[in-house]
Amino acid sequence: MNRATASVLLVTVQIDFDISGTCDLALWCKVLRDKGWTGKRISQALGRSEGYVNNLIRVVDRGSPALLFRWREEQTGLQPTVCATDWLVQICMLPHEVQDLELARRLAAAVSETG
Repeated sequence: MNRATASVLLVTVQIDFDISGTCDLALWCKVLRDKGWTGKRISQALGRSEGYVNNLIRVVDRGSPALLFRWREEQTGLQPTVCATDWLVQICMLPHEVQDLELARRLAAAVSETG
């Protein structure tokens, strides 16, 4: 088997894994992009739009560590949801300090609504 054939065979291997939420999906999209996949290829494999995939990757690329940690924690179902995907896409364009302040505001608002 020559090298080109091996590469083609690797591309056709199907890998099944569980994605426990949008944050996990975003992380996997980022991994695939970092491995050379295009947004179009990822979107076709997932059956999602290319814009959606690119937005998820953008959040992972630009989100502050606190924002990403909170988003991931919400996927467990143990935390109230304040990190809606459309909000994350908008907020991740801001500097990390501003992202963290906006996250704190949303968390405070969520606490005041429940308590």
